[in-house]
Amino acid sequence: MDGPALPIRRSRRELVEAVRERPFLIVTGETGSGKSTQLPRYLYEAGLAKHGAIGVTQPRRVATVSVAQRVAEEMGCALGALVGYQVRFDDCTCEDTAIRYMTDGCLLRQILADPLLSKYSVIILDEAHERSLSTDILFGLLKKLFLQEKPAGRRTDMKVVVMSATLEVEKLSEFFGHCSVLHIPGRSYPVKEIFCNLLSPRDVGSSAYVTEAVKVALDVHLNEPEGDILVFLTGQNEIERACDLLFKRAESIDYRYEVHDRAVEGLLILPLYGSMSTDQQKRIFLPAPRGIRKCVVSTNIAATSLTIEGVRYVVDSGFVKQLNHNPRVGLDILEVVPISKSEAKQRAGRAGRTSAGKSFGLYSREFWEQCMPQHTVPEIRRSSLTSVILTLKCLSVHDVIRFPYLDPPEERHILEALKELYQCNAIDRRGHVTKLGEFLVQFPLPPNLSCAVIKAASLDCEDLLLPIAAMLSVENVFIRPGDPQKQKEAELQHQELASQVGGCNDFATLLNIFEQCKASKSPSAWCQKYWIHWRAVKSAFSVERQLREITTKLKQLPDFPRETFEGSRTEILRRCLCAGYFVNVARRSAARTFCTMDGHGSIVYIHPSSTLYNQETLLEWIIFHDVAVTSKIYVRTVCPVRYEWLRELLPRLHQVDAYELSSVAREEVTEEEITKWKQREELKRQFEGVAESSAGKMERRNDEQSIQDARARYLQRKQQRAQGLSGPEKEMG
Repeated sequence: MDGPALPIRRSRRELVEAVRERPFLIVTGETGSGKSTQLPRYLYEAGLAKHGAIGVTQPRRVATVSVAQRVAEEMGCALGALVGYQVRFDDCTCEDTAIRYMTDGCLLRQILADPLLSKYSVIILDEAHERSLSTDILFGLLKKLFLQEKPAGRRTDMKVVVMSATLEVEKLSEFFGHCSVLHIPGRSYPVKEIFCNLLSPRDVGSSAYVTEAVKVALDVHLNEPEGDILVFLTGQNEIERACDLLFKRAESIDYRYEVHDRAVEGLLILPLYGSMSTDQQKRIFLPAPRGIRKCVVSTNIAATSLTIEGVRYVVDSGFVKQLNHNPRVGLDILEVVPISKSEAKQRAGRAGRTSAGKSFGLYSREFWEQCMPQHTVPEIRRSSLTSVILTLKCLSVHDVIRFPYLDPPEERHILEALKELYQCNAIDRRGHVTKLGEFLVQFPLPPNLSCAVIKAASLDCEDLLLPIAAMLSVENVFIRPGDPQKQKEAELQHQELASQVGGCNDFATLLNIFEQCKASKSPSAWCQKYWIHWRAVKSAFSVERQLREITTKLKQLPDFPRETFEGSRTEILRRCLCAGYFVNVARRSAARTFCTMDGHGSIVYIHPSSTLYNQETLLEWIIFHDVAVTSKIYVRTVCPVRYEWLRELLPRLHQVDAYELSSVAREEVTEEEITKWKQREELKRQFEGVAESSAGKMERRNDEQSIQDARARYLQRKQQRAQGLSGPEKEMG
């Protein structure tokens, strides 16, 4: 079966020969030239998959699945047979799969089990211009494995192809030993770019762009000739909100009088974001019925990863949701930020795929010049490196500072990652991976969540933690409708679910939702009643099964930890969460504020979505899953804990300075340094012995009973000063 007549077809022979002859090759070309779907197929048909599969990585889950589906259809085979895909928690491949599409994170995990990638003959790193963290690490690993070291033990030479829509090609070619670059000419039509002047530099922190995008999309629908519309927003919640607004306003259109083009008789509104089901994604690519204009409201995924035919109009909000490391709290935070100028050009280009088009940027020229950087900062330079540094260590890459990065991250970020790994006992002072570190890397989860799961498994109560880990690994399960009346109704149902488990632990609420939904005769109806996303919980069921498989295998190992603990179900749950989240601990400071104990000393607030919101004065110590930053720093998914559970864990937060680990990072720890460290520790212990009485006072002052007594005394004094105030409060926990 012949593939579609795409621009890449003219370069087919040249591409196949170039891959055959060279170990590394860079292929560039405009989005829509057919690189992602056609090159793997050309290589398969030329016999390059005889000695191993062709692996194709994508940074995004949705693109991985949809491209695999497209190629399977074109090749006339069932998805999961000759052509398949693998994303986190979803493997649709078999032993005979010759073309394997996967997320870059999945390939990174495969290297852990098979460092020489012996199952593969060709690796294609697609969408390299997105510069995701995993893709950048793969650049360095593949260079190290197949360019610098020429590994023994492989039957055939590995071929590596890097594909990109736009990239600093010369820089990448030089990185891979001045390898060849092939450019595929694209086909594009002129696009008229229009500044709508609806957003100025002062709108950077505002969410006004959502309603403005809806207004512009409707204006295009009413006044422009036929052709589909692509609207760029930043995330699932606002996309669903925009779709609701569009739907309400589109319903009232009188097509006899209000629409300029009489051929347009209706509007089909479709959302597109990362966590959508496969069936929902398929609808995006189907042509709309005759006379109906399609309007796709999408995240940045539609800018380069996916090509939607028929789009003639782009509405660009000018914003993207991006993971950035926030130094104020020392954590990665999803933030809405202005896109780069190169991203804006990519978005505009989507209007010129099949005919001349128009791109409506909501922003002003002033916003373009002052707020939008030239290029997007690579993820490796703006997010936490903890997980990838642990992966590199497990691959025996101990010199993580001099590892071949295309854009080296700041050294302090590498040191912070090492410090975090040391704090959770994943590496020792020499920088070697501990037994716990080896267990942690088996889970496709953040290290803190993996730590909590392993603690629970060691106590034989993984049934408590696995559902929570699964629920935290999928999209937000709570439906929060835009309509005020419905919003109130949803909040009451969510409060009911929280109160069923005591109303004071967001993690326990997630566990309750998981268990109740699973036990229900009709899970989808149950979710509808309680305003819960059924699709998200359904995904969590699948994730939990896979996490359980990993846990069961680890528990069979002779060196897996075994512990016992007598206590209630809720206490065991909170103790296990402490084991993983003690880095994310905060103590109440004043009124409704808390202070983090990780060395940053940030003042944080409990997020209004938490069941503990408005209960702050009853709390002393809390742990939290993540943070959201606006004008304040909010902590989300919160649980109260006791000081005695943290007493032994908190010193690890301050035991080692990040810069002490710089020699560890460079693989230069000597016996002499270890001896010096031991001597320092011994002196510290002696000093602590001398100062035992003051330390004892401090400890007594910090224990739970003393805190309660001090609070009671304070409240008593307050009562004496102002009659009629309430009695002593009790700490929850």
